[in-house]
Amino acid sequence: MNRPSRGFRASLVGVALTLLAWVGPWSWPAWPALLAIRIAFPPERSFAALPFAWRGAIVVAVIALNVAAWAATWLAVATFAARRAPRLDRS
Repeated sequence: MNRPSRGFRASLVGVALTLLAWVGPWSWPAWPALLAIRIAFPPERSFAALPFAWRGAIVVAVIALNVAAWAATWLAVATFAARRAPRLDRS
């Protein structure tokens, strides 16, 4: 049986953490999305004043951003933390 690619596993981790941000009691899994919303909508601009279609598109974009941020984080950690098997000296 073939193993899923690292990118696919990373995207699953990103989706899992995004779902945790939605249904979990913590806000830390949503920090990439919250940061993007805070940057895009400072106090003088209102997200609620946008038309419904724009708000829906922004929510979808923020979900995609959150998934991508956590997938990239997991991929970076998995890449840097991977232990390489010692090479056997065959001499």
